[in-house]
Parts: sequence; C-alpha cells; structure tokens
Amino acid sequence: MQFAIFRLRRKIIADFPQRAIHKTVGGNLKKQMKYIIIGVIAIVIILILFNQFVGKKENNPISQNTNSFKTKENTAEQEKPTLGTLKKIKSEDYDRFILTKSTTESYILKGIKEYGKLSGNEEFKIYNFGIAEYGDWKIIKVDQSISFYVYHNLVGWLSGYEENTAIPELSIGFSKNKTETETQEDYLFFLDPENEYGDTQIGTFRNGKSFSIYLPEAYEEYGNLTIKKEIQVSMKENVDYISEQGFNISDIKSLKYTEHKIKMNE
Repeated sequence: MQFAIFRLRRKIIADFPQRAIHKTVGGNLKKQMKYIIIGVIAIVIILILFNQFVGKKENNPISQNTNSFKTKENTAEQEKPTLGTLKKIKSEDYDRFILTKSTTESYILKGIKEYGKLSGNEEFKIYNFGIAEYGDWKIIKVDQSISFYVYHNLVGWLSGYEENTAIPELSIGFSKNKTETETQEDYLFFLDPENEYGDTQIGTFRNGKSFSIYLPEAYEEYGNLTIKKEIQVSMKENVDYISEQGFNISDIKSLKYTEHKIKMNE
C-alpha cells in the first residue's frame, strides 16, 4: 500500500511540475490532492474491512465443522483396513485351557468363585473346572458350557483381580481344536501388554493369523475374535517361550485334572 501511494505521489509531481507556481492552478492542485488522499484512505479502509471479513469466515464454526467432518471421513477410510475380520468361535469345537505359572490352586479357585459372583444375579449354574499341576504351572481345563465371554475374561481376571502374592507370573489362554485335522485352528491368547486398560487380548492361530479380542464386547454367542493384519503374534515363539518356562504344551490333554465344581451366577 505504501509503495502504491509512493508511485501515485510521483505521478502527480511528474504531471504538474510547472503548475504548482500559479496560485489558481495551485488551488486546483490542492483540491485534487485532497480528493486523491480521501480516495486512498477509502481504499485502505475497504482493504481493512475485507481482511476482517475473510478472517471471520475462516474462524466460522461451520467451516471448522465441515473441515473436521472431512477429516473424520478420511480417517475412517484409512482405518477401514484395520477393522479386521470377525471370526466365529464355536466353544463346542474346542478343549479350552488357562495356563498359569507360579500361583496356587487356592488362588485359582478363589479367583474363579469371585468372578462367578460378579453378576450379582440369584440364578446360578454349577460348572466343572479341572486343575492339573505341571512343575511350576497350574493348568485349568474350562467347562465345555462356559461361554466365550466368561472363558476369555477369566484369563484376564486371573492375571491379578486383587492384591495377592499368588498372582500368576503368566496367565495364558489356549484353545485346542477337537478335530485332529483342524490343528491349524488351535489358538493362544493373553492380555495385550501395551493396553493400559487391561480390556483387550491379543493372540494367534496356529495357522499364523493374529487377532484381538475386546473383552467388554465379547458377549456374543460366537465371541468377537477379530483377525487383524497389523497384529503380529507368533504361535511358535510363544509356544517355545512357554516350553522354556517349563511347560510342554503338547502334553496338555494327557495331564491328570482334578475336578472342581464351582457355582457361577448367570
């Protein structure tokens, strides 16, 4: 703007170098200069008002909401591949176990009983839980009729439902498919160590597909096990680690389980 006024002033001086010495012409020049100055001021005011209008438009909540909505749409599109594939799990197709290390039988039984009271309902059922010892491990065989929801939540619950010196060092779920030809459908899981809320499990099938389970929403009949490409859990590495810790998972069905009948509210 200053540069434009400077050029305007130069033009005026160039056009009227001689007239400035005459009184009448000088008076006309003063009037013209007055009009020019008023015009310049008007232009400056218009520019200022225009800038303010543009600024208000940019800060308009509707504009922000529109931009935000587009961003959410883009984000949703990017997240679609990560939603994963839901896989139905039929409990009757599996022998289901919970592998616990460095704990006691009394801690396990108390933990299951305490979990069984959580619903607060008067109605209840009696379930059979088998417990076998294998060195420093306690292996729990879960009743066939226990739901997907209860089974998977118990694995997390036994990881430390209360302050106790007998809290297991490890609590791992292992479901073995009953059909010998479907061993690739065996799966292993545990609480996601990177989830601070303790409400999500991750795991893998023997066929290499990894998955997650969001426990609060695992109440559907066939569960909510979701296969996700971005989750990488190795069955071999975890089975090898369990073996290093003193338990051979291939022996799991041949163990001698002591049966315990436990009441659980529905």
